[in-house]
Amino acid sequence: MIFTQDRFETYEDEFNNAPDKSAFFDKYYNPDAIFIHPYKGTFKGKEQLVGFWNSGKNSGHDGIHEILHLKNFLAVEDRIAVELNIEWRCLKDTDYLGPRKAGDVFWGHCAAFYKLRDGKFAEVFIYLNLAKSDETAL
Repeated sequence: MIFTQDRFETYEDEFNNAPDKSAFFDKYYNPDAIFIHPYKGTFKGKEQLVGFWNSGKNSGHDGIHEILHLKNFLAVEDRIAVELNIEWRCLKDTDYLGPRKAGDVFWGHCAAFYKLRDGKFAEVFIYLNLAKSDETAL
């Protein structure tokens, strides 16, 4: 089953708007999914990945609201490749990917590669470049 661009756009919208990513994970990820982030490391399974995504205290995104902006999408059989701009909005002072102040907005350019199993993500590998301070979405 091919994961369509429409379904990925729904995934993106749900990711952008879910304050708690627990139900989101269950809908789109295999229970033993592996997520490899170039700066933050490897996360295995729901507890680690949801703990990283959620914006609460002691999470990987403490003080950050992350918003995905899809630029390009390609799916073949059980694999997906996407190009994204990522917008990070600082809800408070934070050290996420460098020191940031409340109200700051910063951007990254991302390529992500997904492997599917049973129609859900089994592995995600991310390449990420932070945008220059005067650069926003391209």
